[in-house]
Amino acid sequence: MNAFPNEVIDIVGIGASTLDRFIVVDHFPTGREVQQAISSTTDGGGPVATALATAGKYGSCTIMIDRIGDDMVGRYILEDFHKYNVNTEGIQVDADAKSGTATILVKQKTGERAVFFERATATEPEFLEAHKQLIESAYILHINGRHRKLMRSAMAVAKEVGTIISLDGGAQRYDEDMKPITEASHIVIVARDYAEKYTGTTNLEDACRIIHERGAFIAGVTDGANGSYFVWPDGTSYRCEPFSQATVVDTTGAGDSFHGAFLYMLTKTLCKIADGTNTSTMNETSQSLNAIDLLHSCAHEDLEKAATFASAVAALNTQGIGGRSPLPSLEDIKALIG
Repeated sequence: MNAFPNEVIDIVGIGASTLDRFIVVDHFPTGREVQQAISSTTDGGGPVATALATAGKYGSCTIMIDRIGDDMVGRYILEDFHKYNVNTEGIQVDADAKSGTATILVKQKTGERAVFFERATATEPEFLEAHKQLIESAYILHINGRHRKLMRSAMAVAKEVGTIISLDGGAQRYDEDMKPITEASHIVIVARDYAEKYTGTTNLEDACRIIHERGAFIAGVTDGANGSYFVWPDGTSYRCEPFSQATVVDTTGAGDSFHGAFLYMLTKTLCKIADGTNTSTMNETSQSLNAIDLLHSCAHEDLEKAATFASAVAALNTQGIGGRSPLPSLEDIKALIG
């Protein structure tokens, strides 16, 4: 299953892969009415899936673990992954099962969303020996709480071999079962809503510090157009300013692309550090690089660059409809950052 023989995989992702249908409307209906759609489009979706698509677009070696149906939607999901250089050999396909979909109404004037989703009927993916090998070969395991039985098995392997566990704590996704998962993750970047529920404070700088104190080497809280807050492995705080846009077309995928862009830049830094490191950093169990050790060697400057890059990608991604189609080019990102 390893599509990158003799090469370290940058990011392995575990989560839900969906098909998103977007309909741009003048206003959200409040009752029975007929309204002409302003426009519509279709895009691949899912928080972890879109993060991997973002990282893959910019050059990371990524592979997705999930289970989908063998329907037309499932085929579209696989094709869309390939557009963004995401390897799909870790995706299991169930015969006669439906893949997950979401219908998203987007208010034209504000970019506000109303989401209606239908879960996949495919069974939960099983944790296979091949998945274990992928995680042993990866710098980062990226999760968001979906497929929890498989996810916990994957986290146990990551802990054993020194693979970094990255958690996307999305808005409206926190529950008490996520508390130990959050505490066991090495990179915890969460939305304001998640941070407030997990830490019990509305002060995002304090929330970031609490997340760090509870075990995250890199703690981050994103607050949309207000920017983001970080605490780095040595306890240093960092405030990442937003790249404000005159208008917002659609916020779908902004947070997911933030994660993917941050992890893309981080793995570039890890690769550079690894290239200058001798075999003493090899994990004795897996004989793969211990990415957690490399993470502690990252300079503040490199981590700040990753946050700035992620902020720029997320901002530019709001300028089009969908979570992946509006992803900006590297040239556009550099122009915005200046």
